[in-house]
Amino acid sequence: MPGRKRLALGGAGLTLLTEVSTQRLLLSLATDLVDGAAYACMVPLGPGLRGQLEAFNAQAGVLRGHAPARSCVRPATRAALLHLRALQALDGTQAGASHRDIAQALFGFEAVVRWHADGELRAQVRHLLRRAEAYMGGGYLSLAGIRRTAADPPGDEPMR
Repeated sequence: MPGRKRLALGGAGLTLLTEVSTQRLLLSLATDLVDGAAYACMVPLGPGLRGQLEAFNAQAGVLRGHAPARSCVRPATRAALLHLRALQALDGTQAGASHRDIAQALFGFEAVVRWHADGELRAQVRHLLRRAEAYMGGGYLSLAGIRRTAADPPGDEPMR
């Protein structure tokens, strides 16, 4: 079986946890299982079984020793997190929230404990709001790759 494996001894016997990419497979092993012996996998029946068929097939492939297909899920980048927070701050402002309320929603209650009028956290919220307002003014087009940004060198524009 490919991937990272952990074996745990519990009250009901051995449990094997295998992680391959974003796939996670949890197997309860019988106590009389030996090397080379036949095995069977049981799947709990439920109303959502038909929707889970693809995941079960992928897990069966892992049991046969095949690595699952590469997932298209990728971790969030710093820029993506900044865009997300800017849009959340804009939503908060449009809903009538104060800068302090926005900071609490974005950064947590513990971070707002150090809040003051000209503090770093308030400056971050103001920066996020200016960024979001720029998106509203058409900046989202450069994010989508439709319009060139001011940072791009002039002269590389396509001919129309």
